[in-house]
Amino acid sequence: MIDSDTDRSHTAAPALIGALLHLAATDADLAPTAASALSPKDREILAEVEVALHNQTLDESGVKKALAEVADSIARVRSSPSPVALTAAKYEKARTAVLGQLGVVSTKGASVWPPTSQTAVQRFGSWNEALKAAGLATSSVGRARGQLRFDEAAYDKAIANFVADCDDRDLGATYKAYGEYAAEHKGEVPSAAAVRKFYGSWNAALASAG
Repeated sequence: MIDSDTDRSHTAAPALIGALLHLAATDADLAPTAASALSPKDREILAEVEVALHNQTLDESGVKKALAEVADSIARVRSSPSPVALTAAKYEKARTAVLGQLGVVSTKGASVWPPTSQTAVQRFGSWNEALKAAGLATSSVGRARGQLRFDEAAYDKAIANFVADCDDRDLGATYKAYGEYAAEHKGEVPSAAAVRKFYGSWNAALASAG
């Protein structure tokens, strides 16, 4: 069963990077690549992903199948002729699909792989830093940690990530909760007041996240 005593923010960094690479390849639908040996660093990533998968409800055959898919994803990203990009919103969409394939249900207080995009942000300091750690292309939106100006895409991404994080932790996506969330990620996401002003109301902001 899922280890309910392990906080998601304590997910090993290599396992987080493995999730980023796997979901980036899934989202970009990268072409298959010829089988090649993984680098020592990528083997470390795969090993930590295996540990994370064993902590979930997968049986041995399920773990082996998932690991083979992750290894293939890493190879596809590494061999891609052009930089592979991944937004937090696309990460969350791909994550939902992968969790469904694995038959894993996010549980409050439990460590789940692939983890949420916010887990990556908490571990690496920002979404772009997480992308850099994985060797993925960084986004020009919200690049600077101290940035206070946000465009429409940044607002939509902030709300989508916040709602996904609340759903994963079984928390209500309230205006107050977003205010606390924005305070924790000051400079990386718009303030609660800015969000309400941008969308016209908090309900309208939530509606933008679908």
